[in-house]
Amino acid sequence: MQRPVINLQKNLREAIVAGHPWIYDRALRAPDDPLVPGEVVRVDDRRGPVCAGFIDPASPIRVRVLDLAPDAVIDDAWLRRRARDAAAHRISDPRLAGANAMRLVHGENDGLPGLVIDVYAGVAVVVFDGGAASEFWSPRLGAVLAGIGEAGVTIDRQVLRGSAGRRGERDAAPSDVVSIREHSARFEVDVARGQKTGFFLDQRDNRRLVGELAAGAEVLNLFGYTGGFSVHAGLGGAARVCTVDLAAPAIAAARTNWALNDLDPSIHEAVAADAFEFSEAAADAGRRWDVVICDPPSFAPSERARPQALRAYRRINALALALVAPKGRFFTASCSSHISEADLLAVVGDAAARARRRVRVVEARGADRDHPILPAFPEGRYLSALLCAVD
Repeated sequence: MQRPVINLQKNLREAIVAGHPWIYDRALRAPDDPLVPGEVVRVDDRRGPVCAGFIDPASPIRVRVLDLAPDAVIDDAWLRRRARDAAAHRISDPRLAGANAMRLVHGENDGLPGLVIDVYAGVAVVVFDGGAASEFWSPRLGAVLAGIGEAGVTIDRQVLRGSAGRRGERDAAPSDVVSIREHSARFEVDVARGQKTGFFLDQRDNRRLVGELAAGAEVLNLFGYTGGFSVHAGLGGAARVCTVDLAAPAIAAARTNWALNDLDPSIHEAVAADAFEFSEAAADAGRRWDVVICDPPSFAPSERARPQALRAYRRINALALALVAPKGRFFTASCSSHISEADLLAVVGDAAARARRRVRVVEARGADRDHPILPAFPEGRYLSALLCAVD
């Protein structure tokens, strides 16, 4: 059956061939006939066919590119091959060998646009990025999971999540809680209701870095969620650790994870509080920590939210920097693709001036290696992080 054809009205052939996987509505001529969400289409320009992708009539991202061969057969063999290659890339990486929870399909960056699959100790958590992605991937998910299995990954069951992956506040059913290992650390993950797909797998290597910095230190973990950074700090020999998160269920889970790792409960302060308010009160009380982690949720879910988000990032970074002891370390992150590394550097510079602290960026970091990015797709690099020395 011949595919519907939609036509480019902008010269995007080179960008698409270079690997950019999105075609926006403003770059396309309106089709003559209505198209079904998730339908596979061929994209043409004045020179002829360019690529194949699936359509999303309701989104500004109107086409997600599947294959640069315009007439590629998107069948089970194609799906299994893409998924097998993506999974094999991770499980062969020695840096990921100490974890049994990782991202095995990273959407556009693995040539499987609109699809994320994280596997937690045999449980596959699946996220579709929007309704059209759900329409395209739902009937094809079996072939994708089969391809992951061909790479040598055992999947016992699957959990489907909404595209936002937001955490709920209800108690988890026992079957929804999965125990995972991350190098020397152990965690319980609620795969049905936890944030994102249950855990922030992208910060794995950054958590290990904090553990390496923590020996003998007093550590503050703002926006600590279920205590990932805190546990690594404790295992790294921290003298004391304080975990702060607004959600009481997350703080309860942080205490559980601390105990799961046989860490001394007397050196862990777990606080259910707003991080902004906690930081202001701590500064007024003259409290300081040797290592401060500031890993807030995305303040910029859209480009329109950028100005307000930058104000929030500047404020919380200034508050957090004021809490770093002299000659301490500050780890800060942004998990929005609308806030670039350059933006985060400017935020920290402004925050340092506000806090009247001398700050040097020791290392710029991003997501761990199971979250690869395409060179032609800067939007795929959503996590920026900076490790700073503070005088």
